[in-house]
Amino acid sequence: MWVMILAVLSTFLLFWHKLSFPIEKRKNTEMYTLIIPARNEEENLKRLIPTLLSKGHHREVIVVDDDSEDETRKVVECFGVKVVDNPPLPPGWMGKSWACYNGAKAAKGKTLVFLDADTWFSEGGAERLVRAFDGEETVMTVHPYHEMRSFWEKLSGVFHLVVMASSGLTTVLKDKLGTQGGFGPCLVIGADTYWKLGGHEAIRGEIVEHLAFTRMASSQGLKTQAYSGRGVLNMRMYDADLKQVIQGWAKSFSTGAKTASPIMTLANVVWLTAVFSFLVNLPGLGWWGLLGYMALAVWLYRTWKEIGNFRWFDVLLFPLHFFFFLFVFAYSLWKTFFMKETTWKGRSIVDKKRSPS
Repeated sequence: MWVMILAVLSTFLLFWHKLSFPIEKRKNTEMYTLIIPARNEEENLKRLIPTLLSKGHHREVIVVDDDSEDETRKVVECFGVKVVDNPPLPPGWMGKSWACYNGAKAAKGKTLVFLDADTWFSEGGAERLVRAFDGEETVMTVHPYHEMRSFWEKLSGVFHLVVMASSGLTTVLKDKLGTQGGFGPCLVIGADTYWKLGGHEAIRGEIVEHLAFTRMASSQGLKTQAYSGRGVLNMRMYDADLKQVIQGWAKSFSTGAKTASPIMTLANVVWLTAVFSFLVNLPGLGWWGLLGYMALAVWLYRTWKEIGNFRWFDVLLFPLHFFFFLFVFAYSLWKTFFMKETTWKGRSIVDKKRSPS
């Protein structure tokens, strides 16, 4: 009985607040620049670029070609978008941060939007994104809405919950705890503020660069915002393939687990332990167990529908999601501590000597 109460209570408290995208706050009339680091992203760019092209004169798009071996440059130029060649990676820099930094140096906009190539905007999403931004002395990150087209992709559910909880923005105590981080695929910041903070050079050796950037900004007194991209910005993380889902999330956790906030890591551990204990003891809890099961399903769906195209019948299978998370997390730990190196798109991202920030 107590394990059920703890599981339900911890879920309620950890996911008390939703991160729905706000109503537009201001009319943007200044030029803003979308900066897209791209390494072997020709297919993703074919989907992204058409969603951000505009006839207006207040939007600039820059794609930073990070030594791609495919047709990335050709695809970008076919759309008439500016391409910046990324210089050779200097010692102490991570690849994405170096690409973002060089894109920012070429930008003319008053607001900079750093955007992953595997995302795309909903209709009018780019304008809505910039209008929601509070301006100078603010850093905003957005977690793209996850479009999933297969059963295997839906198994990402608990991973998204952990990412959301780790930000500290969904917990009932968010005002006391403050922002513990941000989301990596999309970061919005005023150009003057970006350079005042030192740009990506200030976090050049960080693996999870925009999480580190948000924390740095918060530590210097800047306002931080984080939202779900539902109706604004979308992504499809992995194709309809179980192997890709496992390897993709294992990679994310092996590179990001060490950078998580200790407070929110502890909160996630308590929550996950409580839910797993409840699921293991569920058969012996009778009607109380069924009541707790439905309470968890309802509250998880409340959060999941903001994160991706989960349906009510997906959440009824939430025990499967939790045990899949446990399996992949164990696999991720094995990769982190027993494999010498992890690579992503041909570059090392783990156990790489980092320069001081």
